[in-house]
Amino acid sequence: MISVSTIKSYMFCPLKLYFQSNIDEDVEEDYFISKTLKDLRIDIQDILHKNLRHIKKDLDEKEIEKRLSIGISNQVKTTFDIIEEVNEENKNQENEDGDTPSNLKKDDEIEFIDENNREIKTEEDEDEKLKELKKELINEINLNIKILSLKVSQSMKVLDKDGGEIQNLFFPTSMYNYLIRDIGLDLIGVIDKIEVEKGNYFPVSLKSSNPPINGVWDGDFAEAIANALLIEQEFNTYVTVAYVDYLKIADRRAVIIDTDARKSFFKVLTSVNKIVENGEIPTVKTGLKKCENCEYKELCDNS
Repeated sequence: MISVSTIKSYMFCPLKLYFQSNIDEDVEEDYFISKTLKDLRIDIQDILHKNLRHIKKDLDEKEIEKRLSIGISNQVKTTFDIIEEVNEENKNQENEDGDTPSNLKKDDEIEFIDENNREIKTEEDEDEKLKELKKELINEINLNIKILSLKVSQSMKVLDKDGGEIQNLFFPTSMYNYLIRDIGLDLIGVIDKIEVEKGNYFPVSLKSSNPPINGVWDGDFAEAIANALLIEQEFNTYVTVAYVDYLKIADRRAVIIDTDARKSFFKVLTSVNKIVENGEIPTVKTGLKKCENCEYKELCDNS
């Protein structure tokens, strides 16, 4: 079966997919961290949902923000402790194999809403990559909480209702990390989020990457269509729109699942199969900006 992540690799670069499928034996090096952080974002949504139920309409916006934040700091700290522990175990294993030792240290307590300057507190010796990931994540969470607080405050005033009475406005009935296999499409994928409203199903992709100026990235577009097709087969329904949530800027963008989108997706699926199943080497344009940081740049230049 072709996975949705495989299709995304193709949309980034067909030749990259070829190297992953036919040469690279360790394409999941950063999979653990990316999956753990995606799970964390889902957990945070659940915490926000639960906290919203206890917010009263007479609270001001700053107090709403504080109460929505309850429990999030501990959840993030616990998650990064786990990531660091796994990294430490991996480093120790490498050391046993003769690699250079590592001294990855634990975090200090993370504070989310600092009423004075909202600075992010981390240890100086923390691993640079994790430090940057944590910084970006905390900024992302604070932004999303601020926006949600503003929306909740305004909604409670206009509707004259408490948070528990308006929670479905912000958190519709949803399924998370939903795995679907479809034999007919020969496609498999884990959908980040499926929102269900009045019998309609809406796939939602959660993205921590920077968004384009308009619309969505090609890979995210293909993922949205794939998710829509999987949902149609799984729930015997028809999906007309999917969403991509770019969490860094708290922006949701729609992908229309029309006839043209479906046709283009099946063309891509055919090309992916030729690379993965038949080992066909694609012809691509090289020397682009995205090529500079590609892990297969050297292979590509010599091919």
